[in-house]
Amino acid sequence: MRDRPWHIPWQSPARHRRSRAFGGMVFFTVFATIDSITLLFAMTGLTAASGFALKCIADLEHDLTNATDFLASMKLSGKVEVVFIAINFLACLPFLGNWWMVPPQFLWVAFKALRMVTGADGITEKDAYQKNIYLKHRKIHTMSLFFYLISWFIYFARAMTAVMDIHVHGISPYD
Repeated sequence: MRDRPWHIPWQSPARHRRSRAFGGMVFFTVFATIDSITLLFAMTGLTAASGFALKCIADLEHDLTNATDFLASMKLSGKVEVVFIAINFLACLPFLGNWWMVPPQFLWVAFKALRMVTGADGITEKDAYQKNIYLKHRKIHTMSLFFYLISWFIYFARAMTAVMDIHVHGISPYD
Protein backbone atom coordinates (compact mmCIF):
# COMPACT_ATOMS: atom_id res chain seq x y z
CA MET A 1 0.00 0.00 0.00
CA ARG A 2 2.90 2.32 -0.70
CA ASP A 3 3.73 3.07 2.92
CA ARG A 4 0.39 4.71 3.78
CA PRO A 5 -1.11 2.90 6.78
CA TRP A 6 -4.23 5.07 6.69
CA HIS A 7 -4.94 4.33 3.05
CA ILE A 8 -8.00 2.25 2.29
CA PRO A 9 -8.03 1.20 -1.37
CA TRP A 10 -11.47 2.61 -2.17
CA GLN A 11 -10.87 5.95 -0.38
CA SER A 12 -8.74 8.77 -1.65
CA PRO A 13 -6.21 10.56 0.60
CA ALA A 14 -8.30 13.75 0.22
CA ARG A 15 -11.22 12.02 1.93
CA HIS A 16 -8.98 11.24 4.91
CA ARG A 17 -8.00 14.91 5.22
CA ARG A 18 -11.68 15.88 5.11
CA SER A 19 -12.54 13.46 7.88
CA ARG A 20 -9.90 14.98 10.18
CA ALA A 21 -11.29 18.46 9.51
CA PHE A 22 -14.79 17.11 10.03
CA GLY A 23 -13.83 16.00 13.55
CA GLY A 24 -12.99 19.60 14.50
CA MET A 25 -16.24 20.78 12.97
CA VAL A 26 -18.15 18.22 15.02
CA PHE A 27 -16.52 19.47 18.23
CA PHE A 28 -17.33 23.12 17.52
CA THR A 29 -20.87 22.30 16.40
CA VAL A 30 -21.57 20.28 19.54
CA PHE A 31 -19.93 22.96 21.72
CA ALA A 32 -22.05 25.68 20.08
CA THR A 33 -25.19 23.62 20.60
CA ILE A 34 -24.46 22.98 24.27
CA ASP A 35 -23.61 26.63 24.81
CA SER A 36 -26.76 27.80 22.99
CA ILE A 37 -28.95 25.54 25.08
CA THR A 38 -27.18 26.75 28.24
CA LEU A 39 -27.82 30.37 27.23
CA LEU A 40 -31.47 29.60 26.56
CA PHE A 41 -31.77 27.85 29.94
CA ALA A 42 -30.18 30.83 31.72
CA MET A 43 -32.41 33.35 29.96
CA THR A 44 -35.51 31.27 30.71
CA GLY A 45 -34.58 31.33 34.40
CA LEU A 46 -33.95 35.09 34.29
CA THR A 47 -37.30 35.72 32.60
CA ALA A 48 -39.08 33.58 35.20
CA ALA A 49 -37.28 35.30 38.09
CA SER A 50 -38.20 38.73 36.79
CA GLY A 51 -41.80 37.69 36.22
CA PHE A 52 -41.96 36.27 39.74
CA ALA A 53 -40.61 39.53 41.20
CA LEU A 54 -43.28 41.47 39.30
CA LYS A 55 -45.93 39.07 40.60
CA CYS A 56 -44.70 39.66 44.17
CA ILE A 57 -44.90 43.42 43.71
CA ALA A 58 -48.41 43.14 42.23
CA ASP A 59 -49.50 40.93 45.15
CA LEU A 60 -48.20 43.53 47.61
CA GLU A 61 -49.80 46.38 45.70
CA HIS A 62 -53.21 44.69 45.73
CA ASP A 63 -52.91 43.54 49.38
CA LEU A 64 -52.75 39.84 48.53
CA THR A 65 -49.64 39.32 50.66
CA ASN A 66 -48.10 40.82 53.76
CA ALA A 67 -44.75 42.61 53.92
CA THR A 68 -42.90 39.67 55.49
CA ASP A 69 -43.97 37.20 52.82
CA PHE A 70 -43.30 39.83 50.14
CA LEU A 71 -39.73 40.35 51.35
CA ALA A 72 -39.11 36.58 51.52
CA SER A 73 -40.43 36.14 47.99
CA MET A 74 -38.38 39.06 46.65
CA LYS A 75 -35.27 37.68 48.36
CA LEU A 76 -35.85 34.30 46.68
CA SER A 77 -36.43 36.00 43.33
CA GLY A 78 -33.21 37.97 43.76
CA LYS A 79 -31.19 34.85 44.56
CA VAL A 80 -32.60 32.98 41.55
CA GLU A 81 -31.82 35.96 39.32
CA VAL A 82 -28.22 36.13 40.56
CA VAL A 83 -27.70 32.40 39.87
CA PHE A 84 -29.05 32.65 36.33
CA ILE A 85 -27.14 35.89 35.65
CA ALA A 86 -23.95 34.06 36.63
CA ILE A 87 -24.82 31.15 34.30
CA ASN A 88 -25.58 33.61 31.48
CA PHE A 89 -22.33 35.50 32.11
CA LEU A 90 -20.24 32.34 32.05
CA ALA A 91 -21.97 31.04 28.92
CA CYS A 92 -21.37 34.37 27.12
CA LEU A 93 -17.71 34.59 28.18
CA PRO A 94 -16.25 32.42 25.36
CA PHE A 95 -17.81 34.77 22.79
CA LEU A 96 -16.42 38.03 24.16
CA GLY A 97 -15.50 40.14 21.14
CA ASN A 98 -17.02 37.69 18.64
CA TRP A 99 -20.78 38.01 19.14
CA TRP A 100 -22.88 41.16 19.18
CA MET A 101 -25.05 39.97 22.10
CA VAL A 102 -22.17 39.76 24.57
CA PRO A 103 -21.65 43.52 25.25
CA PRO A 104 -25.34 44.18 26.12
CA GLN A 105 -25.36 41.09 28.36
CA PHE A 106 -22.18 42.18 30.16
CA LEU A 107 -23.51 45.73 30.55
CA TRP A 108 -26.65 44.27 32.09
CA VAL A 109 -24.57 42.14 34.47
CA ALA A 110 -22.63 45.28 35.46
CA PHE A 111 -25.90 47.20 35.98
CA LYS A 112 -27.37 44.46 38.17
CA ALA A 113 -24.10 44.02 40.10
CA LEU A 114 -23.91 47.78 40.74
CA ARG A 115 -27.50 47.79 42.02
CA MET A 116 -26.72 44.82 44.27
CA VAL A 117 -23.47 46.31 45.65
CA THR A 118 -25.01 49.74 46.31
CA GLY A 119 -28.07 48.18 47.95
CA ALA A 120 -30.50 49.69 45.44
CA ASP A 121 -32.17 46.28 45.04
CA GLY A 122 -32.95 46.07 48.73
CA ILE A 123 -36.27 46.93 50.29
CA THR A 124 -37.10 47.04 53.99
CA GLU A 125 -40.27 45.96 55.70
CA LYS A 126 -41.20 49.50 56.70
CA ASP A 127 -40.71 50.74 53.10
CA ALA A 128 -42.57 47.86 51.48
CA TYR A 129 -45.95 49.58 51.44
CA GLN A 130 -44.67 52.96 50.22
CA LYS A 131 -45.96 53.42 46.70
CA ASN A 132 -42.90 55.26 45.35
CA ILE A 133 -40.60 52.50 46.64
CA TYR A 134 -42.40 49.50 45.18
CA LEU A 135 -43.14 51.38 41.94
CA LYS A 136 -39.40 52.02 41.55
CA HIS A 137 -38.75 48.29 41.99
CA ARG A 138 -41.59 47.46 39.59
CA LYS A 139 -40.06 49.74 36.96
CA ILE A 140 -36.65 48.07 37.29
CA HIS A 141 -38.14 44.56 37.14
CA THR A 142 -40.31 45.52 34.16
CA MET A 143 -37.19 46.77 32.40
CA SER A 144 -35.50 43.48 33.32
CA LEU A 145 -38.43 41.46 31.99
CA PHE A 146 -38.36 43.20 28.60
CA PHE A 147 -34.57 42.85 28.32
CA TYR A 148 -34.81 39.18 29.23
CA LEU A 149 -37.68 38.54 26.80
CA ILE A 150 -35.84 40.15 23.89
CA SER A 151 -32.71 38.17 24.77
CA TRP A 152 -34.78 34.99 25.19
CA PHE A 153 -36.12 35.22 21.64
CA ILE A 154 -32.60 35.75 20.26
CA TYR A 155 -31.24 32.87 22.35
CA PHE A 156 -34.14 30.66 21.25
CA ALA A 157 -33.36 31.36 17.59
CA ARG A 158 -29.69 30.65 18.24
CA ALA A 159 -30.45 27.36 20.01
CA MET A 160 -32.76 26.15 17.25
CA THR A 161 -30.17 27.12 14.63
CA ALA A 162 -27.49 25.21 16.54
CA VAL A 163 -29.70 22.13 16.79
CA MET A 164 -30.48 22.32 13.07
CA ASP A 165 -26.76 22.74 12.36
CA ILE A 166 -26.20 19.27 13.78
CA HIS A 167 -28.66 17.84 11.28
CA VAL A 168 -27.28 19.85 8.36
CA HIS A 169 -23.78 18.55 8.99
CA GLY A 170 -25.06 15.01 9.37
CA ILE A 171 -23.65 14.35 12.81
CA SER A 172 -26.99 13.58 14.41
CA PRO A 173 -27.62 9.92 15.29
CA TYR A 174 -31.02 10.35 13.61
CA ASP A 175 -29.55 11.29 10.19
